[in-house]
Amino acid sequence: MLTRSGHGESLSRKAEDRLVRRIFTSNNRLSLRLCDAPIGAAALASIISGVLMIPVAESFGGLRTAAGRALSIVILLFAPAILGAIYSLAFEKSKVYGSLDLALAGIALRVLPFTWYWLSRFLPFACAFTAFCAVVRWFERRRKR
Repeated sequence: MLTRSGHGESLSRKAEDRLVRRIFTSNNRLSLRLCDAPIGAAALASIISGVLMIPVAESFGGLRTAAGRALSIVILLFAPAILGAIYSLAFEKSKVYGSLDLALAGIALRVLPFTWYWLSRFLPFACAFTAFCAVVRWFERRRKR
């Protein structure tokens, strides 16, 4: 536990709360404020809504139409969300939302086996977008020097 110098007393609860609040609300990479990562937050909302919509889409109609509906949800919601997560990791102040987006999308893609076909088609585009973001970030840093 944290102690005051020379006194042996533990820090008060208020001081601990201020420390935690300062860590998670400052303009650093762990900030949870939406204004520090708006694209990452929107991508998170898109992934969550996609995960919630897929079971609903699978319950309607026959097997062939349900898989088509679920796949269209994956394509329409997950593709922009993954690109938004990559953008958030590359350019936004807070890295929490982008990391959470990619982790949640990875879990969803791992659980839903029919998405592997889509992922094999989308992966080269996502890799190219990641490389593009890295090059733009490199030029941005070089220009600031």
